[in-house]
Amino acid sequence: MDDDYAARVHRGEAHVIESAGRIVGLLVLVVESETMLLDNIAIDPAAQGTGLGRVLLDFAETTAIARGCTAIRLYTNAAMIENVEIYRRRGYQETHRGEELGFHRVYMRKALH
Repeated sequence: MDDDYAARVHRGEAHVIESAGRIVGLLVLVVESETMLLDNIAIDPAAQGTGLGRVLLDFAETTAIARGCTAIRLYTNAAMIENVEIYRRRGYQETHRGEELGFHRVYMRKALH
């Protein structure tokens, strides 16, 4: 929530989906050495359940492959059990759990082909 999105946009890390002139989806991708960090993904609550999350995840994976990344990684709040399951179904594997900035996080990774 405290992220500097202007800087993210300037660096080409922030991507959005618009509908009827409104932003309904956000994705933040950060290229690391051989991996891509999926730093943030969010869908407007009114647009949830419409497949936009899948569209953004597909875009993240396609972008990572195009940039030569061998894997994509992410983290999510451990309390968001539904999100962990969504990522598992998409082929992400849990690598570890930990606490960061007061949040209990689940760290996940997906190898890209």
